[in-house]
Amino acid sequence: MTSNSHTSAHPDNTAGQASTIRTSLHRLSRRSALLIFLCIMLVLAGCGKSQSATTGADGKKTITFYTWYTKEQFNWDKVYAAWQKAHPDIDIQYVGLSTKGDTDEYIKKLDLAAGSGDNIDVVMVNNAMTYAQRVDMGMFAPLDDLIDFNYGDEYLADFPVDNVRYAIPGKRSITYVLLNKDRLDKAGLKVPTDWTWDEFREYAKKLTAPDHSYYGVYFHTWASQTLLELLNQPENNSYLKADGTSNMDDPNLRNSFQLRYDAEHTDHSAVPYSDAISQKLNYRDQFLSGAASMLVMGSWMNSTISGTAESAPDFKVAVAPYPKNNAADKTIYTSNDYDYYGIGAGSQQQDTAFQFIRWMTTEGLQAQGTDISSWKKADVSKELETIVNNGTHPEQVDLDSLTATFKVSQGINKPPAVPYLSEIESEVNAEFEKYILQKQDLNTTITNSKAIVQQIIDANRN
Repeated sequence: MTSNSHTSAHPDNTAGQASTIRTSLHRLSRRSALLIFLCIMLVLAGCGKSQSATTGADGKKTITFYTWYTKEQFNWDKVYAAWQKAHPDIDIQYVGLSTKGDTDEYIKKLDLAAGSGDNIDVVMVNNAMTYAQRVDMGMFAPLDDLIDFNYGDEYLADFPVDNVRYAIPGKRSITYVLLNKDRLDKAGLKVPTDWTWDEFREYAKKLTAPDHSYYGVYFHTWASQTLLELLNQPENNSYLKADGTSNMDDPNLRNSFQLRYDAEHTDHSAVPYSDAISQKLNYRDQFLSGAASMLVMGSWMNSTISGTAESAPDFKVAVAPYPKNNAADKTIYTSNDYDYYGIGAGSQQQDTAFQFIRWMTTEGLQAQGTDISSWKKADVSKELETIVNNGTHPEQVDLDSLTATFKVSQGINKPPAVPYLSEIESEVNAEFEKYILQKQDLNTTITNSKAIVQQIIDANRN
């Protein structure tokens, strides 16, 4: 999408920009101090609670498994039954650190658990930035000495940090668009199979109620949802390029910010960002309740849209591929994300923990029946059908559009994660918030963001 940049009533102000940058760097220094504190806590943790292997009276070994999923979301009863059938001598203590499956809450509690010396054998994280940062903090144990198979023949993704593996991929998620098919039919719109962001905006406008009792689209508050057009690129699709230099001059970063602004303030088809942050809106609820007709989200939603014990849509759900920047683009690129399974650095049961990780990322995910596996031997079409049929309302999902979306979606190559990428994300998102809340114009937002990112790069390379 190419459109003119929005200019608000707030003029560019050099002094204001400098003040913003200084404030941002002050926030960065506080975050760095917190990171150092957590690292110290992790070291001291070895002097805290016992890290020795746990063996019960029945002779079973027990390992702990830390995750953000609730047992219901993870389908733990089914997974554990399959595990026990194959490994009756090893018990798994499930430690779910969020009652809602919230990853932000989980990471905060995980850091506290690690700092308190809790025995963490198997640990999950959900994105590259969180993973790289906690590898840098010393939370993960290296896996290379435990891997006794040809890695490239088994998994779709690899996550080395400084040429050392600390994690194996679990589920694989692509980013797609969920649509309320009942509203599509009412508006006379077809389920998109190949579309652009301009067409996406037109759909959003047509799928918004005149009285705004529901909106055409909900964008969540994650920083990744501000990079919509940047994620269409097979390379250089983040704040940094593959070589670690700044990517803030990429025009599609600017276009991504512009897209979000136009959808909300020009088209009035997106749920206001101010509502999302002030009311702490849940993206699942926004779509399933009908408050929004479309949702740009990861395919971990597959099991949710087919209905769970907690919630189910009362409308037919269709799935469309990630929109393209230009109609002439031949390939439909989309962001691809993974769950990261690793071993806690303090674990004294690394062999046993790795045994569970290896099983969970292969046979375990097949038994779970809720996600698409990163295991190369998995049958994606069969997995999708199983996921949908395992739901409480499988008839509510347009399985054909879901399967077709996976077939046409090509994953992008994300640049290697660096520990300070989360700091960059936080600072740039703070600037985006000022723009989307109409507190500064786009030029100021991009200028400030570019300067902040370069300062962070320089600080971490010196």
